[in-house]
Amino acid sequence: MPDFKPLYRDSWRDAKEHNELEQWRESQAENIRCRDFLDEQTKQHFDGFHLDSKNIIKSAVDEFGWDRTNWVLASHVQYYDYDGRFSPQNKAWAQGFFIPRPADWEKKRDPYLRDDTTDYLLNSHNALADGLVKRAQTMYDKLNLYDHRHCVEGNIHDQDFTGKVLVLRDTVLKESERTPENQLFFANVGGFGCRPHAVGRAVMGEFLIDGEKARFNREDFVGICDDRCLPDWAKDKVQALTAPDDQGEAQGPVMKGM
Repeated sequence: MPDFKPLYRDSWRDAKEHNELEQWRESQAENIRCRDFLDEQTKQHFDGFHLDSKNIIKSAVDEFGWDRTNWVLASHVQYYDYDGRFSPQNKAWAQGFFIPRPADWEKKRDPYLRDDTTDYLLNSHNALADGLVKRAQTMYDKLNLYDHRHCVEGNIHDQDFTGKVLVLRDTVLKESERTPENQLFFANVGGFGCRPHAVGRAVMGEFLIDGEKARFNREDFVGICDDRCLPDWAKDKVQALTAPDDQGEAQGPVMKGM
């Protein structure tokens, strides 16, 4: 899978504050292009009775990647959250994305405040959009990526990551590296971010699959992987890494991450 244009996840105001307006503009233009692509594909693959949602989503992902395709769809559902043509399951899925848009109280305070996410709302009928969202979830689930269901229970903010196998958030990885194997990260070097409630955020260790050393922030992880969800190769790797004669220290850049 190729590396796609990066999705900018923050607002225009955040981009301005961090001198990243150019990145925001490029991502906004690509979001609009993705919207237009989905609308055109929907026209081509809907015969009045049947929507070929599988080919539509596949084509969109091939062109824009999963992150942007899901972002545009989720943003649309969030905006029309009141619309009964979207299923409760699709609405719940969409709410899992933090898409910055002005709150009602902000718009009342400043009537000139724009919701830039409306620039890439789909023009397709919401009943058809609902079918696209459902299909996107089904196809993405087939990647079999780790999520909160594969982590130990409890409040992640109270958990100590030291010496644990952690699950990286899928969106932290480049799409070309987005596999369940690459999500398993062994926090065997340390970093203040391993400790709950610490001021520091750094978590250092290595990818279990190939031993590549890396540093991430605590918020980049879903949580601690449940031992019952670890494949045999990962258990063997942990056992080898924790043997008394195994030592190492994190170094080098993060290659798999965004």
